Amino acid sequence: MDMNKTAAQIKQKVNPATWVAVILLGFSMTANAADTSLDRVVAVVNKDIILQSEVQQVARRLQVSGEVETNNEAVRQQALDSLISEKLQLQSAKSVGINPDDASIDKAVNSVAARNKLNLEQFKQALKDQGIDFQAFRKTIASQLIINSLKQRRSAQGSEVTDQEVNDLITAESRQITANRSYHIQDILIPAPTTISVASYNQAQRNARQLRDVAVNGSDFMNISMANSKATDLGWKPAESFSFVYLTELTKLEPGQISDVISDARGFHVLKLVDQRGGSELKSQQVRVRHILVANSEPNAKSKIDSLRQQLVQGADFGMLARANSDDAGSAVNSGDLGWSDSKRYVAEFAKTSETLALKTLSPVIKTKFGYHVLEVLDRREIDASRQALETQARKLILSKKQQQDYDAWVQGLRSSAFIEYKKQ
Repeated sequence: MDMNKTAAQIKQKVNPATWVAVILLGFSMTANAADTSLDRVVAVVNKDIILQSEVQQVARRLQVSGEVETNNEAVRQQALDSLISEKLQLQSAKSVGINPDDASIDKAVNSVAARNKLNLEQFKQALKDQGIDFQAFRKTIASQLIINSLKQRRSAQGSEVTDQEVNDLITAESRQITANRSYHIQDILIPAPTTISVASYNQAQRNARQLRDVAVNGSDFMNISMANSKATDLGWKPAESFSFVYLTELTKLEPGQISDVISDARGFHVLKLVDQRGGSELKSQQVRVRHILVANSEPNAKSKIDSLRQQLVQGADFGMLARANSDDAGSAVNSGDLGWSDSKRYVAEFAKTSETLALKTLSPVIKTKFGYHVLEVLDRREIDASRQALETQARKLILSKKQQQDYDAWVQGLRSSAFIEYKKQ
């Protein structure tokens, strides 16, 4: 699976808004912004004012960036709306004490200069050459930092993503996700009833669910049958030969897994994904480790772990010692077994040992921030983590969209409760 391609396709669907403004572009058109003939009040927002020069500055930026049509009045109105929203956000940020310090502003200014491959003095001169006042530029940077901080604070107050939303987004992209992939599947078909009625339909669906339960509970899939329903091995088939209903389910499965009951014109189906190949897969190395932890807080922790390791060397049962002595309560109940996991999820010292230690041999005592460990690597495996990575990407994109939508609605609420007065031209 090509994760970069798939993520880009999903991103086109979601189109999450970015929060970082292109500041320099706006300033590049403002050499004449100080013209006093333009500096008249066009709107009042609570106790703040918006000047004509500000509106023209934003309007020029919008026109240069191609964000709006060429209709001058429409551009002017969009620019004014943007400035009103900005004033309201800055007022709200001030009310909750958001105010970046000079060091943060200086760091942001230096970052803009660096992106333009200039040092600070060169950057100041470049601004001056364009008729841009450095302090005004710095003030705008500060405003952007304030608004970004406000958005981050607001985004931390809600917006959850459900598994169903993630699955729906991936389902919508199932054709792209499965491109250039082949599947080996087995299929149990429960034929659609010859006489269509609610009762016969429901009975066929119940039969399908019963067969799925049998399959999930470990029976040999190819030997499962009921009346005129039996499993068929479809062999290897390219993704494009399957219907959308099949592909939607296949994107959810790992080899060896059983599908939910799906339906099409022929009836109800239960699928088993035997294997898959092709596409661009994202591989992940997993380890299954068991360990004993003696926490730093224990008296004589190092002496205790050395004693436990010596007992293991002399043939003591690992699981029994883990259950009785390990300070990792979660794994102690499982005889120290941490189960399958990507080694990168562990702290560095533990991860390195789990990746390099020979299978089923006892490690030296290792020290981490949690304390002292003795571990044993029970097994290693390589898995296709494409689905997991895809779910993570989809969740991030959906969350980003939700946060932006929630924030936009909140700003609209600020407008509804604000005093806004438009001055006649």
